[in-house]
Amino acid sequence: MIITLVTDQFYTSSHGTSVSAQRLYQGLIEQGHTVRVLAIDNGENTPYAIKERSFGKFADKVIHSQGFQLAKPDDNVIRKAITGADVVHVFMPFALGRRTVKLCRQMNIPCTCASHIVPENITSTIHLSKSKLINNLIWNHWLRTTYQYVDHIHCPSKMVAQQLEKHHFFADKHIISNGYNDIYKMNREEKPAIYKDKFIIVVNGRMSREKRFDVIIKAVNKSKYRDRILLIFGGKGPLKNHLLNMAKKLPNTPVFLGAYNREQQLSFLNFADLYVHSADVEVEGMTCLEAIACGCVPIVSDSPKSATSQFVAHPKSLFQHGNCYDLANKIDWWIEHPDDLRAHHEIIADYAKNFSVELSMRAYVKMFEKAVAEHKEACHSTNEEIVYNEILDEELLDYCSCDETEKDDLIEHRI
Repeated sequence: MIITLVTDQFYTSSHGTSVSAQRLYQGLIEQGHTVRVLAIDNGENTPYAIKERSFGKFADKVIHSQGFQLAKPDDNVIRKAITGADVVHVFMPFALGRRTVKLCRQMNIPCTCASHIVPENITSTIHLSKSKLINNLIWNHWLRTTYQYVDHIHCPSKMVAQQLEKHHFFADKHIISNGYNDIYKMNREEKPAIYKDKFIIVVNGRMSREKRFDVIIKAVNKSKYRDRILLIFGGKGPLKNHLLNMAKKLPNTPVFLGAYNREQQLSFLNFADLYVHSADVEVEGMTCLEAIACGCVPIVSDSPKSATSQFVAHPKSLFQHGNCYDLANKIDWWIEHPDDLRAHHEIIADYAKNFSVELSMRAYVKMFEKAVAEHKEACHSTNEEIVYNEILDEELLDYCSCDETEKDDLIEHRI
């Protein structure tokens, strides 16, 4: 198949959606499909490059602080990218995605969408994540402008599919994990000498409000073993300075890696004792998936707006969202049960295999093939209807030109 992937950002690893797009691209290429990418230019004159959309200096600063860029639609480039494609897959319901979906309808090209973002990812930045009115308005806007025009939606988790159902997204929902790359595997290693006597907890991801890294710092401060615990933060974001200030109260100054490379990530996931994922809002939680694939035991928030609890395989790996006391208790339990911790490394790595990228690729292709087949069937049915209507029109003309006796004969013949 020729498949066009449409996403505002592709040539970056600053957030989960672009990483998901990269994995889908690579997986489809490896299966022999031809894949085009329509995204913001990476500065290397890519074939289907779109320019970034500006909203003004202040707004751009806020958007960039979250690791995002938004694309400015260009009909000429979009048409070039989707012409001749068997199917088009849109990742985000923003301006580029909306315009692509509409052009696909005009050009009679099958199109599917993904749901990689929920309103709370946006409203938490402006302290309105608990506003049902605002969140519902955003859901309705996305449905009205984008999702009502497609018949198939990729959902990275069951939680996302349930949210779409709740807000009357009636398209078929395909629950497909974004999957983890097979380079993520358990290869437990000794801690570096400087960390030898520390209990290492890894925290990984974008430092934004909904990720609730503040809860982790508070929990470590309340732990019975606070003097032993060392936090390693991977990633960056708008709350980094705030977290640095909070961390000054900890006995052991956390390590802030900022942007890290793949080798660093694999290393710290394989020598860490725990991985904590505290987000209140998460459509899947790819950093947690990568951690458990390396056998790093997780503790995960039980927030109803977070899907990451699906990666939990032990009752002590789940804590009450936003509750630093409960998180501290769970951390202490794992510290006090080292034999259980060692045994669970292998258990959780084996459990992660349920979310491998190979399984995800098969499901993606199945969704695309179904969308293409249904589109062809719909086109065939439409053509048949046109022909049938033309026959009826001709017969109606014949009927109108008949006398009464001939009309009776024609009706009898039709029956």
